[in-house]
Amino acid sequence: MAIKGKGKAKSRQVSRAPRREPVVVKKPFVQRGWVRGLVLFMCGVLVLSVTWWAYEGIDKQRNASKAADAAGQQRAAVSAWKVNLEGALSSVGQVQGGATPQIATDVGTAITNLGKGQDAGVKADQLTKEADSLEKAAKTLAVFKLTDTIENHGFDASQTDLITTIQPEIAAGLRSLAVAARLTAMVTQDPAGADELLVEAKTANTTGQDLVARGWASYTNIATLAGMPPPLPQPIGSGGGLPQGLGG
Repeated sequence: MAIKGKGKAKSRQVSRAPRREPVVVKKPFVQRGWVRGLVLFMCGVLVLSVTWWAYEGIDKQRNASKAADAAGQQRAAVSAWKVNLEGALSSVGQVQGGATPQIATDVGTAITNLGKGQDAGVKADQLTKEADSLEKAAKTLAVFKLTDTIENHGFDASQTDLITTIQPEIAAGLRSLAVAARLTAMVTQDPAGADELLVEAKTANTTGQDLVARGWASYTNIATLAGMPPPLPQPIGSGGGLPQGLGG
């Protein structure tokens, strides 16, 4: 007779594997916060740099356009002034490029000759006519509306002030030369006892020449600034060609 319970084997409980701790999975490098922040910062710097570069380019182009417009306006104003000034001076002397115009040189020669007790070398009537021409040229300069010609034509305040003093200065020089010519004519007609007149004529002539020379120098500077420098005077007798020995 079988004994109950002895033939039945007891089941053994299988032990479980140890519980694993959760593993933290790191984000990819490009998805990390500080990397994204750095990338966004660099992108911002790049966009700002490109924007600034574009602005600089546009600004430079705008400034270049303004400068070109101003230069064109200056040339137009100086061109009109050139016709008036050089035309007036050419009517009473020789204008040779940037060199000081040769105006009433015979008056100075006559004064020198008379001071030495010599013949003036020119007739009194001729000196009187020359004085009339000098006064006419001075009037031509005086009536020219130079301020209106250069206004709003690209000149700054200091340049405008200089330009508006040049025309009256040269006009005053021509009037002074006219006085010298008239006084010299009087001395030529009656040299005796005309020492005081001759001194006054010499003073007027020197003053006139100085005013014309100073005004002309300022004019050539302004013309050069506006891109219209006076041509260099040709050597006497060159006929516009090269000096002898340079033409091959």
